[in-house]
Amino acid sequence: MSCARRTSKVSITGEGRFKTRVIVDGVDLSRGLTGINLTIGAGETPKLTLDVQLIDVTEIQDIDAQIYLSPASHDALVALGWTPPAENA
Repeated sequence: MSCARRTSKVSITGEGRFKTRVIVDGVDLSRGLTGINLTIGAGETPKLTLDVQLIDVTEIQDIDAQIYLSPASHDALVALGWTPPAENA
């Protein structure tokens, strides 16, 4: 599996027992995540792995479809380096 890697400003805060806020480069990604994993090694840049809500589709062939992203998914993808198409920017 390929991973996009870049250094970002990250803030993770617990807000009560069952809520965690994850902010990457000033964008709150909390609602669009299903999980996070933070690995911190001595002398290394911390590694944050984000699990983003996606729908698992085994196979779809040759269809025309309009793509809609929730605001949380859009913000998560942009924060991770995705550039939306010009008509959706």
